[in-house]
Amino acid sequence: MQQYMVQIIKNLKEKGYRQLNPESNNVYGRADSDAVYIVVIGSNHNLDSETLKKFNNKILLDVSSDSHRKVNLLNILITPNGMFDDMTKKIVEELDNVWLFTEDYGKLYIFENQPTDFDSLYDVIDKKTVVDNRRSQHNLIRIFGVVTPILLLLNILVYVACIFVYQPTELAVEVLAISEKGQYYRFLTSMFTHFGIAHLVGNMVILIALGARVENIIGRFNYVIVYIATGLTASFASYIDCFYNNTYAYSAGASGAIFGLLGVLVVIAFYNKGRVKDLSLINMLILFILTLVNGKMSEGIDNVAHVAGFAAGIVAGIVLLLTNQKVVKNSRL
Repeated sequence: MQQYMVQIIKNLKEKGYRQLNPESNNVYGRADSDAVYIVVIGSNHNLDSETLKKFNNKILLDVSSDSHRKVNLLNILITPNGMFDDMTKKIVEELDNVWLFTEDYGKLYIFENQPTDFDSLYDVIDKKTVVDNRRSQHNLIRIFGVVTPILLLLNILVYVACIFVYQPTELAVEVLAISEKGQYYRFLTSMFTHFGIAHLVGNMVILIALGARVENIIGRFNYVIVYIATGLTASFASYIDCFYNNTYAYSAGASGAIFGLLGVLVVIAFYNKGRVKDLSLINMLILFILTLVNGKMSEGIDNVAHVAGFAAGIVAGIVLLLTNQKVVKNSRL
């Protein structure tokens, strides 16, 4: 209910309505030379007609005592859906100043005995509120993406599974398990496996920071392909390094795929003369270099996977810019 109430109040304020009492968050009004218009916004939950009548009469009495103009009052009750309960139906039957707004479809219901309009608010409430809400949802998608939260959830679920069901070493890249036992699924599962909460949180923070940006530019389908392809490239590179150099017993983490996303952004920034929205090419390259330096100075950080994922992301970014005009267009937005 909260999201629609906020939108309705916002639209009322744009039309000149003001909160009548700071202690009453749901009563708004405006006055012109001939009349005073009062709008009461609330929920139909456990609300009966007598309670609403008494509340309306109190408001009318308070406002009428301060003004000689005609006072008009409308109740907007927000309901979960269009399946109205008996108490709500009785309210509509006994009062002649009630509109019902449903949360499921963001739809305004006006019954035959109710005013078809009130201070020209019908279009404001019925259409603009839905448009504003859809715009708000679009902004959330633009900020967080659609695929990125799913990837975030997958990484968290795998981490939880590694606490209660598996050991991380059962899903990570491990030379003998792959070369001798044929457990090739580890190339994929290792992309979602982390050794400890710090490992998980560090990668997820960067995924949140970069993921939606890439998703909005290259599209959801391409984003999934790039994420998996660069992650698999990083896993395979790590396997080769471990096979020949015996670098690590196990390798896992989302960082290879994440650096693949960084590689895509670097290509797009280069194409856009050094920027992708609020990210600069220099800052992204500095991030990459600092990560490699940190990996060189620390134990347990697989720089081979980082470099391989980044390089695969560079290739993916170039291919997308050369073959997909939509990506070219979005990269300039």
